Amino acid sequence: MTTIALEPLRRSTRITTRVVSAGLVQVSTPDRVLGHVRDEGGVHVAIKGPNPAWGDEVGRYATQGMALEALRLRKRSV
Repeated sequence: MTTIALEPLRRSTRITTRVVSAGLVQVSTPDRVLGHVRDEGGVHVAIKGPNPAWGDEVGRYATQGMALEALRLRKRSV
């Protein structure tokens, strides 16, 4: 049996962003949508899930980069 640490795998995950509308950015990997980042007047809200209308809020961040990192590093099923 081989044990693999998941944290380094999450840290090396490449993400792409796509502007969906003014103030809303989709965050994805090559095979799945991780979530969205919504700009609410200078506060960046990270929302996990493929649809921002019913996704779960991960957190609120001062910068878009911090919100992107929160989505990239969040735990998900492997």
